[in-house]
Amino acid sequence: MKGVFNYANPRVVHWGAGSVAQLESELTRLRIERIALVTTRSLLSSLDRIPARPVTTIVIAQHAPMSQIDAGVEEAATARVDGIVSFGGGSAVDAAKIISVRLANGGGPHIPHLAIPTTLSVAELAAGAGFTNEAGDKAGMRDPRLLVETVIYDAELTLGTPMELWLSTGIRALDHAVEGFLSDGEHPFNDLMALEAIRRLFDSLPRAKAAPDDLDVRTENQLAAWFSFTLPAASASGLSHTMGKQIGARYGIPHGVTSCLLLPRVMRHLQRRMPDRFALLSAATGPDPAGRVQGLIESLRLPQHIAAYGVGEPELRKAAGELAGKLPAEDLLEIYLAAL
Repeated sequence: MKGVFNYANPRVVHWGAGSVAQLESELTRLRIERIALVTTRSLLSSLDRIPARPVTTIVIAQHAPMSQIDAGVEEAATARVDGIVSFGGGSAVDAAKIISVRLANGGGPHIPHLAIPTTLSVAELAAGAGFTNEAGDKAGMRDPRLLVETVIYDAELTLGTPMELWLSTGIRALDHAVEGFLSDGEHPFNDLMALEAIRRLFDSLPRAKAAPDDLDVRTENQLAAWFSFTLPAASASGLSHTMGKQIGARYGIPHGVTSCLLLPRVMRHLQRRMPDRFALLSAATGPDPAGRVQGLIESLRLPQHIAAYGVGEPELRKAAGELAGKLPAEDLLEIYLAAL
């Protein structure tokens, strides 16, 4: 057996309640004096929790519209920032990544980016970023410079995250782990981490729902999400992710929810093609992995039907046709309709 594994992770990861206090020392280490803070409108009232004074604040909406990223680049350049801090979910983190690279001159070093995530989508761990283009479709970019310098997982700063958003992005993390585990090739390091992430998510997400203010449980959620994403490129290009991106931005369905809608149905489809991998997967989930994932989503009272978002068969048929390639449109449509 032969292979290669390119390890890419932020250089520093702090975790635990109160760990945002490490932000100041990280800014000093990176010699950052003028920061742009990238966040979402819902978190503007919580900015006093961040122990750093930004010279400008950039507000980003869901799915990171490119028009807002363009405006953010201009704001940051005008303010002459030398560092970026993102505070929020995947949209804020991805927007901050793109802004940090766009501020580089002629392909030079990017502006350092420190991420303080408030969901479990772990966008902060990937050297890629998603955005919504002018047509309203999800698009993305990859660049090694997109990888953030520092991540701070502070459970205290997640208490204001709505529980459905917290739990649905936890299913997004489960999606990362499952699709990375099921990806082509040999990846023993990722397999170990993915199975551990799956075990931890199955254990800790229901406890987070039962005790929303338990900081130790939320930290367990964050660690499990971190462990889920050691093969980010393979996970992000998995079938559930790809099908979710096709309908997410277009119909206003959050990333985490697309995983709730599609992951169990994609797993049912893939199980017929890779029974041996599913036998190994069952060690972490229990018998019938797809059924267990569906049961977890049901127990967390998360969305399960695409129709709830005003999307019907004609729209799904169009989405399947546009995605057809490695899989025929008929197979993709079958998966979409199973989630309708």
